[in-house]
Amino acid sequence: MSYTYQVKNEIIKKGGYTTKEKIAELRGILDAKNAVFDDHIELKLESIELANRVYRILKEITELKLNVKYSTSKNFGEHNIYIIGIVNQKGFKDFLKLLEEFRGKDIREDEEKVYGFIRGLFLSTGYIKSPEKEYALDFFIDNEEIAEELYEILGDLGKKVSKTKKRNKNLVYLRNSEDIMDILVINGSIKEFYKYEETTMMKDLKNKTIREMNWEVANETKTLNTGIKQIKQINYIGAKIGINNLTPVLEEVAFLRLQNPESSLQELAEMIGISKSGIRNRFRRIEEIYNQLLEENGEQPKE
Repeated sequence: MSYTYQVKNEIIKKGGYTTKEKIAELRGILDAKNAVFDDHIELKLESIELANRVYRILKEITELKLNVKYSTSKNFGEHNIYIIGIVNQKGFKDFLKLLEEFRGKDIREDEEKVYGFIRGLFLSTGYIKSPEKEYALDFFIDNEEIAEELYEILGDLGKKVSKTKKRNKNLVYLRNSEDIMDILVINGSIKEFYKYEETTMMKDLKNKTIREMNWEVANETKTLNTGIKQIKQINYIGAKIGINNLTPVLEEVAFLRLQNPESSLQELAEMIGISKSGIRNRFRRIEEIYNQLLEENGEQPKE
């Protein structure tokens, strides 16, 4: 069972929506699927659960005669297509007018209409990935105008939404975990919201731990490389002029480094009671002496 199916199944099973929300949801489903025509409605769905939900909503809000049938499609593997049809009949035009009341920018002032519309689009065109894999919520919409409307609505709600074309569909998508969780709540998928939130928190904690470990390893590697470089310079100076010929302060840090090859500059500084910048300056002077000796002996620095 896919993660998308789990989420949609929870939404479909949930009741308690107002009539306004149901009509807005129905309008989202019908328009997203280009199912509304001047003289008839023909809605094709691949989910029997969603087809049953649409049928129930239609029976609640209209007395129009409904035609229900199914066919078999072999596109992308054999599967059933459930078709809900409404032919032109008495009351059909009034039903189209009712749907029209749930279109246009005015609906954005009505939370019930907005949330119902988003839910309808998700149930009919939505795809959500498990947060264990990646944060992704997609709407593959047939109707370009509806895709643009959803894009603007999600933007108005403060979501980081994007859109593009994919597989001859209008794709509206979210990639931010917080935004996706908000949509789960809007759609009424509370159970999956809590699961999503928990998975996201654990995933973020794991990533934070990995980042901290990588940072520690990088620092340790940097410290070790610094120590190796300084020891090489000190040994070269010792071979050419003798460490004891350095000034007392430089001689002190030179022997300190030789005795503590893996210690950081901060640790070395604490051993002799000076600041980190102070010990860094002393090693910089040792490096200058090293480079000067190389030049005098016609040698190049060794990696």
